[in-house]
Amino acid sequence: MERRDFLHKLSHAAASPFVIPPFVNDIRFANPSSVLNNTAQRGNIVVLIKLNGGNDGLNTVVPLDQYQKLTEARPHVILPENKIIQLGDHDLGLHPELTGFKSLYDENRFKIIQNVGYASPDFSHFRSMDIWETGANSNQYLTSGWMGRYIENLHPEFPQAFPNLDYPHPLSIEIGNPSLLFTGQNSFTSYIASDPENFEEIINEFDNQYGNDQKGIKLDYIQLVSKQSNAYGEVVRNAYSNGSNYKSYSNSNLGQQFSIVSKLIGGGLNTRIYMVELGGFDTHDTQVDQSDHTKGDHALLMKDLNDSVLAFMQNMDAIGRSDDVLLMTYSEFGRTIVSNGSFGTDHGSAAPMFIFGNKIEPGTLGENPFIPENVSWQDNLEAEFDYRQIYASVMSQWLTTKSDTETSVLGRDFTELPIIQGRYQDNDGDGVSNINDLEPFTSPGAIVNLDGVAIFTLPSDNYVIQSQRPSCGGKTDGYIRVQAQDTSHEYTVYISQLDQTYTLNAANNHTIDLTELEGNTYLVQITIAGKTDYHQFFEIGVTDPEPLRAKSSVNYTRQRFTANLSGSDVYHLEVNGYKSIITTPSLDIALKTGLNRIKISTPKECQGIVEESIFISEQVKFFPNPVQENLHIVIPGNDKKIQLQLFSKDGALIFQRQEIIPFSRTIKVDMSNLSQGIYLVKLIGDSVNKGIKVKKQ
Repeated sequence: MERRDFLHKLSHAAASPFVIPPFVNDIRFANPSSVLNNTAQRGNIVVLIKLNGGNDGLNTVVPLDQYQKLTEARPHVILPENKIIQLGDHDLGLHPELTGFKSLYDENRFKIIQNVGYASPDFSHFRSMDIWETGANSNQYLTSGWMGRYIENLHPEFPQAFPNLDYPHPLSIEIGNPSLLFTGQNSFTSYIASDPENFEEIINEFDNQYGNDQKGIKLDYIQLVSKQSNAYGEVVRNAYSNGSNYKSYSNSNLGQQFSIVSKLIGGGLNTRIYMVELGGFDTHDTQVDQSDHTKGDHALLMKDLNDSVLAFMQNMDAIGRSDDVLLMTYSEFGRTIVSNGSFGTDHGSAAPMFIFGNKIEPGTLGENPFIPENVSWQDNLEAEFDYRQIYASVMSQWLTTKSDTETSVLGRDFTELPIIQGRYQDNDGDGVSNINDLEPFTSPGAIVNLDGVAIFTLPSDNYVIQSQRPSCGGKTDGYIRVQAQDTSHEYTVYISQLDQTYTLNAANNHTIDLTELEGNTYLVQITIAGKTDYHQFFEIGVTDPEPLRAKSSVNYTRQRFTANLSGSDVYHLEVNGYKSIITTPSLDIALKTGLNRIKISTPKECQGIVEESIFISEQVKFFPNPVQENLHIVIPGNDKKIQLQLFSKDGALIFQRQEIIPFSRTIKVDMSNLSQGIYLVKLIGDSVNKGIKVKKQ
């Protein structure tokens, strides 16, 4: 992993000699390719609902045409037929607690996909959930989640380049604990948000430089993710504070997770993928109440799921965002056809998945589960649909229209299922739904307007805009260079602050240099002859130099002065009268004993001067301590004389005098006439500035 800048903050290219992108365009473009094209504006949202433990699909969506066989196979958990909510097609019914699902079904906002699973199912909770979250075959072991790969596939520069101007909000959020689902091949791709109201900064801002060894790479990544979490934490917290819920949620864990998601969406967060989870579906016993099968653990789970989803959709209706959301459930497996003697069911295979949303193809997909005659505990439901067909369909029809995304994420092509209504899909992948697309067959990669009509454009890096700061305030030696990479066009460049028009063409190698500029922010407008709809605007600063800054420290033991400098590429350094020129921002200077004077400046006087005066004292020795009569003080170095001061412990000056230092470098202080107590001896010379504490007995 190469180290990159973490926060790419927009500075409008103020005096920055790098390629800069246009900050505004007078044509409004549709979002090409992906719902994750940016998070600076609203777009499609997916909420994944993870049902931990293995949901009993046969008691959630009941195949009424198989009811007699179900009664014989699972007498301990069968729901009473007169309590099952009738759906009216495919001889299907819902669990009695799913009244909200029924209303969404009647509103054409609920889709049931029957018999979803995978070949050779694994009945271990952990292994099967790993399969579902990685998108693997049952005999394939992957270490990254399909959603993590999806995000990395669309954003190979994640996480180093995030957040930034186009992606100020997290790409995905998990409410709760991190999962394998969002674990990418290179990094973890989701933001964890358990309690946005109480987010605090993870670390103080710092920017350490680490080595390129394995330890350094890991430390660098930890620092990167921590700083990213701080930046995302602020926008998430603000959105949560700004959001509110029209319809209240239950106090259940799932209800509160959905409450967080709907407040974040309502508060203006443009995150595209959320995940919530509900546990407790491993209902080996007490799945139903022995005396009333409509009650029990599974009924409580169904009610929690029903109420949370319904409240969420109603809240999205209230804020006008229900057209933008799609909800999808998944669980690691279903339950057995046969019930057990503990009024529960055991680990099974296929089960239904649920999709909710205003733009889905509603109704039921797939045949009713088939219950064999004389069913035994070994019998299981056959999978009609591979779970990855649903993933591929959601990616292609709702999340992205990039044709190779599903294959690169899931490893191979899967036959898509009708999840989203055709009029809301985007057949040509230009970011405009078919219903609004006036040109539904534009070429791949074409840039279109909001009507799906292809428009002329050029790559964002077609222009190199460079600037040079003036040397100091009031001077007019700044400049701007404008250069076009594509030389097949003739460009007109207008600088509004100068009220001047220039041409980029073959005669000037498609390059102009504007010199003798004073400090200012300049607006650059570029047009192309014959392309009436093409306008590009750039804002670039030609500003005064930054002030000289030095972050310094002194190590008195090693007698070293270190500093990190900023503000220039060249520095003038003066240490104790010796002058030099340096071109590195880091200083490490040896200090002499005594007074050191350090002066740092730049070739531009308006940037200021940094001056330091540092005294490095010789280390004196003294004995005895405690003392009764004479205190002996050994003074190293070359000082000829020294000022000696004696103070009481209260700071009162007892005496001061100048001492001539003898050849032995040891002076004697008579303390025999002093009363018992603590005294401070202060020694001041050319190379000594020390205080010592002495006890008189």
